[in-house]
Amino acid sequence: MNQAMVLCYNMDGDRALAVRALAQAAGIQPFLVPPEAYLQTIGALCGLEPGSDLAYEGEGFKEEMMLMAFLEKGMLTSFLDSFHHRGLAPVRLKAMLTDSNSKWNSLELHAELMEELACFRKLSRIQDAQ
Repeated sequence: MNQAMVLCYNMDGDRALAVRALAQAAGIQPFLVPPEAYLQTIGALCGLEPGSDLAYEGEGFKEEMMLMAFLEKGMLTSFLDSFHHRGLAPVRLKAMLTDSNSKWNSLELHAELMEELACFRKLSRIQDAQ
């Protein structure tokens, strides 16, 4: 069985320390993903397949993002609720590991989550207007 983990993007300083502490308290191993690893597949970053020698050299993205993998029942809710209980702002872009996204790299995951966020915001505006 794989160790519960969370891939964390664009977190540093006190924010990274706080998220690391929340993850560890929930029994989840946190990994801060450096930009040079953005071309690795999510599956490789989660230890499901070997990584490649590709190193990303671009600017990447600025938004925080998390991908959670191998969480047992109740871990997800506990981890995400702990942000609120500790007074920490939530991470807007988050996903669970799936068969589909395990084949994507971090840039592709980010693009997909940004598209989903835009759809949810549009839906919210429509609902607010009604």
